[in-house]
Amino acid sequence: MNDEQTRDHFIEMNAREYGPIFNYINWITEERARLANQERIQLLQAPGVSVSCLGTKIHHGALSPGCLQCSGMAWSCLFISGRCNGRCFYCPTPQNMDDPPMSGSVPFHRAQDYADYVRFFGFAGASVSGGEPFLDFDKSLAFVQSLRRTCDPALHIWLYTNGMLVTEEKLARLAAAGLNEIRFDIGATDYDLKFVRQAAGIVATVTVEIPAVPEEAGLLEALLPELSTVGVSHLNLHQLRLTPHNARHLLEHDYTYIHGPKVTVLESELCALGLVAHAAANKLELAVNYCSFVYKYRFQAAASRRRFGVRLLENGELLTENGFIRTPATAVAATEAGSNPPAQEEADLLGMNRAGRPSYAAAFVRPLANPEFQHREIPISVDFAVFLERHPARPTADTVAQHPEADPATASLHQPSLEESYEWITPGLGVYF
Repeated sequence: MNDEQTRDHFIEMNAREYGPIFNYINWITEERARLANQERIQLLQAPGVSVSCLGTKIHHGALSPGCLQCSGMAWSCLFISGRCNGRCFYCPTPQNMDDPPMSGSVPFHRAQDYADYVRFFGFAGASVSGGEPFLDFDKSLAFVQSLRRTCDPALHIWLYTNGMLVTEEKLARLAAAGLNEIRFDIGATDYDLKFVRQAAGIVATVTVEIPAVPEEAGLLEALLPELSTVGVSHLNLHQLRLTPHNARHLLEHDYTYIHGPKVTVLESELCALGLVAHAAANKLELAVNYCSFVYKYRFQAAASRRRFGVRLLENGELLTENGFIRTPATAVAATEAGSNPPAQEEADLLGMNRAGRPSYAAAFVRPLANPEFQHREIPISVDFAVFLERHPARPTADTVAQHPEADPATASLHQPSLEESYEWITPGLGVYF
């Protein structure tokens, strides 16, 4: 699809997701997009600002150890439950479900099963999230203990919390179990740092991870030096995202919304970039990282496809940079030889078209096999297994296009793009439309 078709596709997706309220959302205008692009370019070109992950991650200073595992596509995240005791207006999900511990779509009822899974697939980093892990402290502790006991000693383990139930005794138990890093959402506690102070000196790396709330830009800027003083080494900022769950809260704010795979808040991205630029300009000790939505959408999905796709490769197949399984056109032709040609719709889906293009597929990990897809059972331990499914991907016109290079006129930054390819990860930040 070209950019215009992709725009129309995302707008249609967003309209379906939000239904009747779609027309009441304050969507960005062309003029607002033009001005916001100018502001973003100025912030990205500020002295000292660093760019990584094909221009999707913007930061001052080093990334946290956990972020390095994520950007290196080596991270597994476990959601200990779907329950949280916070009431953050920006939370994208209800957080009132007593789900079992899950990673992706796979439930892990035993901590040892998850540890075996992390070891088997060679993850270099694993985190415990939620919900709120301290609501299920003993369970969270058991998962940390199993990971440390089972996996490579170099495995980096971290945990997310709003801090409300944190005590020094519990922090000490987590650290003794092998926790390397703890991340606090201080937005859940009105930016109070008392819980963060408790962790400093107990857990090796203390990180603050929050969405960039535009109204709090001044407060956060003033808070940056104090974060370092209380023992925080990294600040991670996310972009606010509109969801059907939080819409009733976010739409009360004077935000501008951007179309895309998911709807995001314009002012949140500009707030985050402004804080990174401020930290860089003042050479602050605190490292500040903007983890953009497009980074998560592109890199984390590609990491999952790569991790599992390599175990589904057959003769002549390769994994692309974007993690898709590429079957050469010659292999497709060989498969078709001697058999009735597939119906055209099915042939198009599998990439078996007259142009002789390769076909593409994506791998997904599942707790049970779906007979509709090719799959392979993967025994993780004596009594625990997962299934890897192979889903055909619909071909696009640019599947073998050359990887776009950064624009030398913009300090090695990539221009924002809507192009998608099975071959390469789309570079640059999101397009404002």
